[in-house]
Amino acid sequence: MKLIRYSIIILATLILAWQIPSLYHIVSDTSGKNVFTYYSSIEEAFCSIDFDEKENKLVRSNLNNGKVYSETDFDSILPLFYYRQLLSDGRFPDSINGKAISTKEINASNFFYRYNAKDKNTPSIPIYTLFESFSGRVKLEMPGDVFRITNSIEFINPITNEVDQEKSARFMRVFEQSSFVFPARAAYGNPSTRKPYDEGYFIIDNKGQIFHLKMVNGKPFLRNTNFPEGINPVFIATQEPNDKSFYAFVFDDKNKVYIITTDGYKVVQIKTPLFDLNKDRMMVMANPLYWNVNILSVRGKESYALKASTKEIVDSLSILRPVEEDFILSYVLPFELRFKSGSSDYIKPFIKFAKIWVLLINVLLAISYGWFASNKNGKWPLFNTVWIILTGLFGLIPSIIFKN
Repeated sequence: MKLIRYSIIILATLILAWQIPSLYHIVSDTSGKNVFTYYSSIEEAFCSIDFDEKENKLVRSNLNNGKVYSETDFDSILPLFYYRQLLSDGRFPDSINGKAISTKEINASNFFYRYNAKDKNTPSIPIYTLFESFSGRVKLEMPGDVFRITNSIEFINPITNEVDQEKSARFMRVFEQSSFVFPARAAYGNPSTRKPYDEGYFIIDNKGQIFHLKMVNGKPFLRNTNFPEGINPVFIATQEPNDKSFYAFVFDDKNKVYIITTDGYKVVQIKTPLFDLNKDRMMVMANPLYWNVNILSVRGKESYALKASTKEIVDSLSILRPVEEDFILSYVLPFELRFKSGSSDYIKPFIKFAKIWVLLINVLLAISYGWFASNKNGKWPLFNTVWIILTGLFGLIPSIIFKN
């Protein structure tokens, strides 16, 4: 009977460790404010759009000197972001800081890229779609087959589930003639038809080297990018920008970000503020003159403005949240048990421990419980005492309920 009672207490403790923190978060959590920021090529400073809760209106300002702008004037100091509105109004400038920039150049160089930790930490089926990269058609069309790559590359008909032996052998010969080392670690591409062209896949081989695979006129194209040694890639985001200036963003195991350029697969580091690949979000807003690199984390928002041509930092910005320690989560509840995380779509136990000082409260709870139980039963409850020291309030509640 004791074994059954102990099992019930352990199970109830785990359920409480999951539900009590969740309910507390629902009651106490507030959403953080994300202020829109963009580096102005006219003012050469970060500008922002924020909401004034007191005045109940949007405030557009220069974060460097505090100057506030009307909506129309704000469009003018961010001509590369609001160029469509300026063109509609007939106010688009002939040049920006002495450099003539056409709308064609803006359309080619402007792009947005968002990275979320879920992009890396979400489970995926290792089946990939390889488009024809030189079809001559305006719109990309589905190829009718998919491929998988581990110890070899195989193309499969998804309807009949049969392997296309001829196509598989044709592509496999290219791998065998290269320096690619099987098994492949991972393949990264952009399997969407909603893009201007296709650059295929970037595949990490067993030695951590990155290879570029695509299909040109039905024939395999495979190139070793000669990725620098000493950089261990863990995630790749393949891109197809309109100006065809680079192939992909590469993230390494040291939380650094790189791009593989179309200039002979040259690798360029993209400097970012402090960045945790497994927790934080990154957003890049690029134009012909500057790249806005934003990191969103529990700290708040931190940004770099990089010169588009050299990727050098020209300005930085920090909008940090005040660090407020939650007494309940730090000193009362010994830990939090979750099965889902905001940075992953995997369903598995995630445990976050409180401050070490919570053990003092746990000991006080255990001694109090043991003293009352021993006075009533004449015997000190050893198991419950140890369990409450380890689990605190979560172990105390079922110990009281299931005392007999």
